[in-house]
Parts: sequence; C-alpha cells; structure tokens
Amino acid sequence: MKKTLAFFLGLAIATPMFASEVANAEPAAAPQNKVEEILAKLPVKVSGYLQTGWNWTDNASSFQAKRLRLMVDGKVSNNISFRLQVEAFNGVQTGKQTSGQKDLQVMDAFATWKIKPAFQLRAGQFYTPMGFENYDISPATLETVDFSNICYRMACRNAIGYDYVDYGRDLGVMVLGDVLPQEGGYNLLTYNVVLSNGSLPCKDDNNKSKDLIGAITVRPIKHLMIKGAYNWGEYANAAGAYLPMNRFIAGAWYNNPTGLDVRAEYGMIKSDKGNVDESSAYVLAGWHAGKWLPVVRWDMYKDSKNTTSKNNYNRVLAGVSYEVCKNFKLQANYNRTFYNEEVGADDANQIQVMGIFKF
Repeated sequence: MKKTLAFFLGLAIATPMFASEVANAEPAAAPQNKVEEILAKLPVKVSGYLQTGWNWTDNASSFQAKRLRLMVDGKVSNNISFRLQVEAFNGVQTGKQTSGQKDLQVMDAFATWKIKPAFQLRAGQFYTPMGFENYDISPATLETVDFSNICYRMACRNAIGYDYVDYGRDLGVMVLGDVLPQEGGYNLLTYNVVLSNGSLPCKDDNNKSKDLIGAITVRPIKHLMIKGAYNWGEYANAAGAYLPMNRFIAGAWYNNPTGLDVRAEYGMIKSDKGNVDESSAYVLAGWHAGKWLPVVRWDMYKDSKNTTSKNNYNRVLAGVSYEVCKNFKLQANYNRTFYNEEVGADDANQIQVMGIFKF
C-alpha cells in the first residue's frame, strides 16, 4: 500500500497535467505555513485528510482510523480538468485480506470538460448525484461523524447486484451544468444526467444494461437548495436474470455559514421483481456559532421485505463540532438507536470522538 501511495504522489508531483476540478472554485487562499507553501508551488493541487479518533458502543470500545484520503487535482487544458482520489483505510475488503484489514481503494478517477458553465461533460469513475450527502457533501465537510443511512444504504449500495458499500461511485459519463446565474453569486438551477455501469467501482459491468440517473437542484435563494434525483437500473442476479430496481431521493437544505443549518431528505429503493422495498428519511438541524456547530439529527430506515433486520430502526443523534483551526476539526457524537419489537434487539448506544486533519 505504501508503494502505491508513493507512486500516486510521485506521479502527481512529476506530471503537470492534473489540476483543480471544482465547478465554482474560489480563489486559493494565501499559504499559511511551510507545508502549504510547498504544496502551492506544485504544478498540481495535492490535498487530503485523516479522520481518526475513538468509538464506543455497548459491546466494544476502540480507537479508529476511519478515513485517509489523498486527492490530486489538475488541468489537462484550460477547460479540461482531472481528479484522482484514493482511500487508504476504508477500502473494499477482499478475499485476500482474510484478517479483515482493508485494501487501497480508488474513489475518484475522472476528467471534466467544462465547455460552458451550463454544459459540462464528465467521464471516468465519479460520485453519483444521488442526494445531498453523496454529491454535495464530503466526510471532511459533514456536520456529523457519519452519514445517514439514506446515503450509506441507498446512494452507496445496490440491493440486487451486490450488498457491499460502493461509496456512491460508479463508472460512466455525466452531463452536468449550472444555469440561470443570480446576483448573489449562485445559480438558480443545476442539473445532472448520468449513464453508468450500475456496478461496483473499479470493475467492469456484469451485464448489458446501464444505469440512468437524473438530478435537478433548484436554489431559490442563496442559502437554500431543493433537490430531487431518480435512478433507473436493471441488474443481473446470481441466476443471470435481469431485475429492475429504482431509487429516488429528494430533500431540501438551508445552510447559512454564520447561522442556521437545516437539512431533510427522504429516499426509497424498490424492485417489484427483486423483492426490494426500502425507505429512509432524516432531519438534521444545527447552528454555526463561530467555530462551534452543535447539531441534532433524527434518522430512520425501513426494510419492508426484511422486517426483522436490524436495518429497521429510529436513531437520534446529538453532537458538536469545533474548528480548532482551518485544517483541524474535532467532532463528538452520541447516537441512540431504537428498534421495534419485531426486530427483537435491544436499543443501542454509541459515542464517537473524532478529529479531522486536512492539508
């Protein structure tokens, strides 16, 4: 794994073809320390973060290294950019790792051709526009330690083709754009149309059918976004039969960086032929008080076909984040999970204390 990371870092330093890929990127801030001065001189933008800390549950207590990400962004030309992102700690477990350790995982490897702000093309392996948490938020910017299960089990999982977390990534092509710019520096409408494998990242598709995703985000005022996304897919089961499955996620998010932060989403994943009928929702509320962000969240998941599964729950979270400095954030979360009698499990508790270190 060390050799692989060294290869990617060496490639990034030696190759001036990579660059920053953010559709509405702001001017880079002046370097604040020696590391930033060195990174600012590179022909590419190299960034990353570590998320590590302590996790306690009713049955276990452990120090954790949840995520270690390395990102390289660069330019191929004036309007074509490239992104590479690898994950060291939370990669997909394979049969080679019988001890339960994780392999290195390629998260993102895509190029974006920005023909116009209203018409851009993306190709490669990228995060799909299913919901706010999978597309508009990263683990480094999330208000809580973990995402809701509307992200983990809907946007980041295929209930028919496989039952592994795919990190919300897929291989394919996407058309995207921002239209109707407003005086406040935001766009009234953003759209995404995706044609992708509908399979695990870094793997060829195992059938001829492809996924189709459409997403629309409307921003009526600067701090408010309303989003809806629909995914149509058809997947081969173990017997080789093609089974349809559809996903839908919709929600609204008001986020004032100096005040209120409220987000709510509802999602469903369904297949009449594949025996899949799941729904989920969450509501999050917080307040930006200087460097502090106290937050509460209600989160639910319902699997109507597997009513005794522990995936059926209501969960309440209370937490707080503190931005020690620009590149260092501390988070503490308490989760209480409630199960109904049909599940037959005791209610569960969890405490997480994590630090996110960025460069």
